[in-house]
Amino acid sequence: MTETPSSAPASSRHDVIIVGGGPNGLAMALALAGPQAQPRARVLVVDSRDPRGFAAAGVDTRGSALTRATQNVFKALGVWPALAPHCAEMSHIVVTDGKGSLDTRPALLSFLSEGQGKAAACITENRWIASALMGVIDTVPEIEIRGGATITAISRSPGFAEVHFADGASARAPLLIGADGRNSFVRNDLGIEVDGHDDQQVALTFSMAHELPHGNRAEEHFSATGVFALLPLPGNRASIVWGTSPAEAQRLMALDDRAFEDALNEKVGSHLGRITLEDRRQAYPLKRHVARAITGPRTALIGDAAHIIHPLAGLGLNLGFKDVAALADCVSEAMLRGEDHGGPAVMERYAQWRRFDIVSTIVAMEGMNALFVNDWPLLALLRQTGLRLVDKMPAVKKALMEEAAGMTGTLPKLMRGM
Repeated sequence: MTETPSSAPASSRHDVIIVGGGPNGLAMALALAGPQAQPRARVLVVDSRDPRGFAAAGVDTRGSALTRATQNVFKALGVWPALAPHCAEMSHIVVTDGKGSLDTRPALLSFLSEGQGKAAACITENRWIASALMGVIDTVPEIEIRGGATITAISRSPGFAEVHFADGASARAPLLIGADGRNSFVRNDLGIEVDGHDDQQVALTFSMAHELPHGNRAEEHFSATGVFALLPLPGNRASIVWGTSPAEAQRLMALDDRAFEDALNEKVGSHLGRITLEDRRQAYPLKRHVARAITGPRTALIGDAAHIIHPLAGLGLNLGFKDVAALADCVSEAMLRGEDHGGPAVMERYAQWRRFDIVSTIVAMEGMNALFVNDWPLLALLRQTGLRLVDKMPAVKKALMEEAAGMTGTLPKLMRGM
């Protein structure tokens, strides 16, 4: 897409415009304009809903695993003190494979953080991420939030990208960042296509309370119909990801709360005592995609606008925060040098940095899904044999935990806690 002259007579001016006020967009704003940023950019965050109202409502109760690298980002941005009380460490991870009640399955692979330092990740609910980010953003005068704004068009002129709103207003900046999710307006405006597919699976997500303590143990149970994950939350609570077929998901979502709790207790078994549903159930079709490009003229894509991966390892949100940290490095360094921070050279640096990590992570998740969510007898035998072998190899398990913690490869400054 080529840059064309803009005809807007008047427009508010900023250093960066971010479209999308979800966790990745809000973290991006803080990375560029928060107290740790050098220099501090003037940032406008635009969303069709009000990010402050959404954060205050606390409606997104999905659980997310935050790797050690992502925790470093939150610490550097000043968000961690508000978020930490709502996190539970995964100090023990158990992987099973097979049929039957979850509490009767033998563990094929088990990870303990004891003796290996800090846990690879912790679990929290997305609502706490949003509220913690907004709590810091409200103290930063360089960040402007424009909620309830409908974007009608995006134009590009030499030196600027300009966003046009339904009310006739507009805003311009040398850099536009698309953090507006899987159906990204920004990505579609650039004409960037996505490669992906529908898994023909649905993930049910919700939080539950249980009678017995979980001991900070996370469980991932695999079967041909999908993954069932129990992820520890503070107290006797857990976040659930229940992957299943579309038909079964529809049946489960149609049950009343009591009938659903009965089905859940039958699925999990008795090792956590009686289980009760804490909040409303949410269902998400599992559709994966990756954008064919993550940059365009004066534009960069982050988070779900750039990629959506399978949730079985809980890496999707962390992959987005790695986009945030890498783009922040590229933009901040360019601004320090007096370089055009939305120009082609900076966009290419960001694209090159992220390209391999995004593709390799997606390939790994595709491979894991093909390996685990499959009931072909020979493959099941090889899978179980392989997992048992890995379970007896401490050095391999330690390396896997470092990878799961997000602490490998060339890390951006924020992920190193800087």
